[in-house]
Amino acid sequence: METRANHVWVGAVTLALLALVAGAILWIARLSEGDKRQYDVFFKQSVDGLSKGSSVSFQGVAVGQVAEIELWPKDPSFVRVRIAVDKGTPIRVGTTATMQGSFTGVSNIQLEGANRDAPELTCKGEQATACPEGVPVIPTKRGGLGELLNSAPVLLERLATLTERLTMVFSDKNQASLERILAN
Repeated sequence: METRANHVWVGAVTLALLALVAGAILWIARLSEGDKRQYDVFFKQSVDGLSKGSSVSFQGVAVGQVAEIELWPKDPSFVRVRIAVDKGTPIRVGTTATMQGSFTGVSNIQLEGANRDAPELTCKGEQATACPEGVPVIPTKRGGLGELLNSAPVLLERLATLTERLTMVFSDKNQASLERILAN
């Protein structure tokens, strides 16, 4: 009977050690996350290609990731994207967010435009900004692809006008006149 009791104690100690190791791994994983600050970005455009975990970069340097994406309940024409960035990132008044897509379909958020003399973007203090969801809001700016798609109808209209004018320049009458000039 005593031999059996030893096996129970060995099993209980082994399980306790495994639980301690699992707890230590979780604790170390939490430490590696570092200190993050959260900000909201409200997009009025489609956020195709952006997903939870997409990267957030500041002047091209990776500083965080997308934490949440949802339609904003207060105004469904906006998509609220909550981002978590490293605490040392200089998010100041004047910083703007742009969604950049690639041809592979993956999108990320690019932050830019911080002036070192500008106050920090916060919800507290004298320089408090609007915080409709409890965290500071970074204003958006349209990216290059968004601007191109916005100006596409005007571009197509100008292209149609150009082809009409080229058709008039190279009409049969003008081509005949050009042939006579070259023949002389």
